Amino acid sequence: MEILAHFSPTPPPLSADLTHPVWQPVTRLPLAYNWRGEIAPNELHTQVRLVWTPEQLWLGFECSYTELDTDEQFEVEQERYALWERDVCEAFIRSPLEPRPDSYKEFEVAPTGQWCDLLIHRPRVDFDWQWQSGMQTAAEIDATHQNFRVVLAIPFSAFGLIPQAGDQWHGNLYRISRLNQARQFLAFAPTLTETPDFHLPEKFVPLIFVP
Repeated sequence: MEILAHFSPTPPPLSADLTHPVWQPVTRLPLAYNWRGEIAPNELHTQVRLVWTPEQLWLGFECSYTELDTDEQFEVEQERYALWERDVCEAFIRSPLEPRPDSYKEFEVAPTGQWCDLLIHRPRVDFDWQWQSGMQTAAEIDATHQNFRVVLAIPFSAFGLIPQAGDQWHGNLYRISRLNQARQFLAFAPTLTETPDFHLPEKFVPLIFVP
């Protein structure tokens, strides 16, 4: 199991419209399981595409839903701490420059476009939520078809290096949502914990920068 990011010399527009040509040839990665490794509900169909450019790592989530848990009042210009308490899409990424095997960066965006980023020194023990990655987000909710799309554009300056084709980092992709009023925790690579827990860097999988 691996996460593939495909190279594009030019970035897509900062938009939740994933029909732009840059996104079209990119591998669609399903979040097909919950954190325990059980098949995710069909109602929460989720897939992610990753693109890397000379300056940024782009992630595009496409998510079906039956109910949403979001803020009625929000400011996308300001960071929303504890975004994980409601519906959110997440990417945890560890670059080769991290000082510890359990250090990584956490990036989150809600269906509303609210965002949050954290520098994790040690999971749940030592983290910096005031750290700023410089990422940008876009989001769109299609209530008619009960799906939403979110996009994250993360500058490589947040990691302190620019990858080369073929390089391998590590990470995982997640989604928190609701179904029948119960919280659902989807993962690309299940963490296999007794209770929902995404902060398991030992469960990260290779993130490969495809030419």
